[in-house]
Amino acid sequence: MVLLWGAAISRIRPAMESVQQRMLWGAFTGLALSRVFSAAPIVEWLDATTQTELATLLRHLTGLASATFLLVYVETITRDPDTWRARRIWTGAAVTMATLTLMFLIRGGRIYWVDGAHSPVETAWQGRVYLAVFDAWLMTCLAFAGFMFASYARKAPPLLRVGLVLSTISMVAGVANRAEVMVVNLANLINPDTTWRENDVFGQATLLACIAGITAGTSIPAYRAASARIREMRILWALRPLWKGLTALFPDVALGMKGTLKTQRVRRVLEIRDAMLKLTAVTSAPASEHPGDAADWVRSALAAARTGQVGDDPEGEIPGPDFGNDIEKETAWQLKVAEAFRRPSAERAVSRAS
Repeated sequence: MVLLWGAAISRIRPAMESVQQRMLWGAFTGLALSRVFSAAPIVEWLDATTQTELATLLRHLTGLASATFLLVYVETITRDPDTWRARRIWTGAAVTMATLTLMFLIRGGRIYWVDGAHSPVETAWQGRVYLAVFDAWLMTCLAFAGFMFASYARKAPPLLRVGLVLSTISMVAGVANRAEVMVVNLANLINPDTTWRENDVFGQATLLACIAGITAGTSIPAYRAASARIREMRILWALRPLWKGLTALFPDVALGMKGTLKTQRVRRVLEIRDAMLKLTAVTSAPASEHPGDAADWVRSALAAARTGQVGDDPEGEIPGPDFGNDIEKETAWQLKVAEAFRRPSAERAVSRAS
């Protein structure tokens, strides 16, 4: 439960930004809730309070919701989320959950026991049919999710491929877990005198493998996203002194738009370029492409501009090489300019000489 709730809580913020992350958050939250309704104190309290097996129904409904969210998540990362396939997944889940709820109500709030919530005896055949419906949809979701994870892993980048392989293994473990339960359940439904029973060790091991595998597997893309986010934040922070010095003199170049960190970074690079262009109205840009020379020019031109030495027309030439509209190369060059801009002139001279 700690593992699942940690995964669910950590995905709240990403869930606000994309459909894929909302589906993943729903999968972990549903699975965490299903484990809550498996806890003995919760089961005992709900059953005693309602005189039904409500805890079991809630565990099954949240488990089915989790599996459905997971399947739609895989659908959204591998295919168009608005296809007929995604709509059929939701329809199938709704029909299955409605069927289970109806069967639960018809049986008087019972699933496993014949004589009431506090007299456990052999599960009635109606309860076993209920369980067969539950396991059928759960296995369908897990099997299709595993198939799509495996298919997508073939063309994914190396690190993402590891996550997809782990997710595939977790789906195989989940299918194996439910398959054992379904086989034993159907055997008892066909022959009530059968001696077939579930293996507790196998059940717990496959359940743990399923939960741990999907948590680890889906965390790798989250790690990649977090790494990219940290990189963008570092770039924004490194460019800030240069950007702040230029936009303080030319505030009109600051666009003032919100967006993703990557959007903010690209905007900051463009704003620095526009401000440098305006700065050529003060003094001509150096012919050198060295970042240190560009930083010295910005520093001296800003000092001159503060004394009122600003012309009317920029020259149209700014320092630096021709980046050919490659924003990544321009970002890398501006980072060097920003670093030189922050460092004292004497320190830059020693560094260049060495």
